[in-house]
Amino acid sequence: FDVDGIINTGVAGSLNADINIGDILIATDALEHDMDVAGLGYGPSIIPDMDMSIFKADERLKDMAISVAEKAFSSATGGELKTFTGRVVSGDQFISSKEKKKWLIDTFGGSCCEMEGAAIAHVASLNGVPFLIIRAISDKADDSAEMDYPTFVAKAIDNSIKLMTGIIDIY
Repeated sequence: FDVDGIINTGVAGSLNADINIGDILIATDALEHDMDVAGLGYGPSIIPDMDMSIFKADERLKDMAISVAEKAFSSATGGELKTFTGRVVSGDQFISSKEKKKWLIDTFGGSCCEMEGAAIAHVASLNGVPFLIIRAISDKADDSAEMDYPTFVAKAIDNSIKLMTGIIDIY
């Protein structure tokens, strides 16, 4: 398909103590935290035979999303909802332990964790398609995650929809 860009939205677990349930994270970049070819001498998340393993979000899409978020959430939420930028780390696991959360922060500097954004960023980058990942925070990616997720996912999705509607309106 000949697309102008890809915006991937969804929910994620927060890896940053300042990013709370319901807040929005707009990705600066993404990586696949579970890419592991250490047996071949590569470090964590390094993809062999590629020039990059960290996929940078499109600046124009990122700036557009930040602008929309500032307008959409500044007065509408009474200051309870905040928008952040940062790194998305993706893997094929739901993060629900403090130890794994600490490892993702210490090893990759992740702001949030989820399961598919970096894979989409990877494919978009290989095909020269601008991309952006937007995540609404649904849990704190720790031992409270199982309890938080069902309760707060609907709120997180509503915030993500509000942001995407604003982006589509100006795009």
